[in-house]
Amino acid sequence: MRGEHAERSGERLAPEHLYPEGALSPPLGMIDVRSPIESSRGALPGAHPLPLMSDEERREVGTRYAEVGQEAAVALGWELVGPHLEERIAAWRRVADQGPTAVICWRGGMRSALACELIARPRTLPVAGGYKAVRRHLMQALPAALERAPLLVVSGLTGSGKTELLRSLAHASDVLEVIDLEAIAAHRGSSFGAVTGPQPPQPTFEHEIACALRLHRAGLVVVEDESRYVGRRTLPDALLEAMRKAPLALLEVPNGERVQRVFREYVKEPAQRDGIAATRQALEAATLRLRRRLGGPRTREVLSALERAEADWFDPEAHRAWILLLLEQYYDRLYERNRVALGRDVVLRGDVQELTERLPELAAERGRRPR
Repeated sequence: MRGEHAERSGERLAPEHLYPEGALSPPLGMIDVRSPIESSRGALPGAHPLPLMSDEERREVGTRYAEVGQEAAVALGWELVGPHLEERIAAWRRVADQGPTAVICWRGGMRSALACELIARPRTLPVAGGYKAVRRHLMQALPAALERAPLLVVSGLTGSGKTELLRSLAHASDVLEVIDLEAIAAHRGSSFGAVTGPQPPQPTFEHEIACALRLHRAGLVVVEDESRYVGRRTLPDALLEAMRKAPLALLEVPNGERVQRVFREYVKEPAQRDGIAATRQALEAATLRLRRRLGGPRTREVLSALERAEADWFDPEAHRAWILLLLEQYYDRLYERNRVALGRDVVLRGDVQELTERLPELAAERGRRPR
């Protein structure tokens, strides 16, 4: 059948060719020919999801394979894919015609070899071992990727604007690499931190982190202080261990500014987007998740304040008391307890302006040191 020549030739790309250290961006185009349900469980950064078979087509072929065998399954596959084949080949070629291209299936077997033969471009090759081998390589290479440049953790009390600082640094400096864990996880990292839309699958989350750590050329890698969990996503063990040992840059802002930021991000903007009732319900649910640590009286105090505030929802003063209560009685205490327990060194401290100026200087200095 078609695809046998590619299988026999042995021309395959090794997984490490997809995200070389220091390449800044993937050097190859990537086509993921897995079915939609497969790629939805774990995507690879930069890969175009262009399946050979739909989920239903793959299910039918798999059933035929289990019942009758490979030859009958292949025949059914051609029958099902045939009416859509021209369109799918055209989509693959739009990627392949832009330059050298890697084709990825689940295990690097028949689907990727067949797609390469159908694409019929000399610089298009399947990836040995497929998605499973690429994922294994990225996870095994993560500790080494973390050693490529020093790691610095931006820390600070809840509402101090750490995420804003990191995102401004990502656009303002090319000497440091900012890895925005909350953006990758689609979550703000606390009980109140869900953002619109679902979080990515755990493998996708891990792949984005690993690739960012492999591709950069910066002298310093900066991340925001996080616990093991960012919403329902879990930091890779190697990254969490490195963060717990890394020095801190401490962002310090007045309480009034923190209250205003919490009001804007968790009260005002969600209500403008989703409505007051839905926002209040989400805040109440988040408060109840903290009940065991916050205590019954304080939990009831926050819930009562939210109820009273509904009539003046867009007035910051209507929310100031419960926001301060949560900050001072829960989040600040939790932060200080964790900071003391880990005993990390504070190498920089200051407000947004000071850290914005000094972090790139520190990155440039670290980048000049021999490693």
